[in-house]
Amino acid sequence: MGPCSQSSTPNPFLDKWDQRFLRIAHEVLTWSKDPGTKVGCVLVKDKRIIATGYNGFPANLSDSLPLYEDREYKLAVTVHAEKNALFNAAKNGTHTESCAAYVTFPPCSQCAAALIQAGVKLVICPDPKMAPERWQKTLKTASDILTQAGVRTLYYSEADLNGD
Repeated sequence: MGPCSQSSTPNPFLDKWDQRFLRIAHEVLTWSKDPGTKVGCVLVKDKRIIATGYNGFPANLSDSLPLYEDREYKLAVTVHAEKNALFNAAKNGTHTESCAAYVTFPPCSQCAAALIQAGVKLVICPDPKMAPERWQKTLKTASDILTQAGVRTLYYSEADLNGD
């Protein structure tokens, strides 16, 4: 299911609802047109999905493959899944205070800051240690600020996607 999914033992802290929302986040990531990294995010409050997001270019911009292959352009304009979910909630007038974020890749430092600012209280994502080396610095910062802000973080593995 991705570069961060390696354990075969289910997480005892995740229940059937968590597993369902994680599977939905994995479906959402398939909507991304990025040929390199696909990420999905589902924001949930009281067992109800309030918004989804995936990584991609802003609305009304061309998202053709040649533009994604231009790494400098792609990195400059891509909106990460977490921010897209937060923006979608805002566009719909939905409050994100005290919700949970189910994410298919650990949040970067900027997305972690956005989740904190939006009032998210729980992030469920893969273990950052399983992510590629190029992401480690920002993922460490993200983990640190989520902890400092009192946002609970749980890690999942591929085994957690199979139960119900």
